[in-house]
Amino acid sequence: MGLSQQKLIVNKGFSLLEVAVALLILSTSVIAIYQFISSTQLSSYSIEERVIARELANNRIALMQTIDPPLTSGKRTGLLVMYGDEWIWEEETHFISRDLTEFSISIINKSKQKKVFTREGYIERK
Repeated sequence: MGLSQQKLIVNKGFSLLEVAVALLILSTSVIAIYQFISSTQLSSYSIEERVIARELANNRIALMQTIDPPLTSGKRTGLLVMYGDEWIWEEETHFISRDLTEFSISIINKSKQKKVFTREGYIERK
């Protein structure tokens, strides 16, 4: 057996250092992927919650413009159930002029006691 054949036999496997580095890279990648998936799921839930709250606020505005207009300046609250959750709406109105009302509507997730969405604007008084 020549010297070059002996070198080939000796260098066929991985060293302990190479295996340790490969495991470190693999474990770091797995942790990063897991954290990405976890944060994506949390973000998706948060977006869903905000979309529901925005729709509830839009519904309140539509009601204010049609069948439930504010009769006086001040605050009103209520409770709604949507998509299996209970939501509290808080509405504050101020009469700006004879024809214009300023409003602020906040939507709160009742189970979390967390304000999810706020919409502010103006509506025409009728």
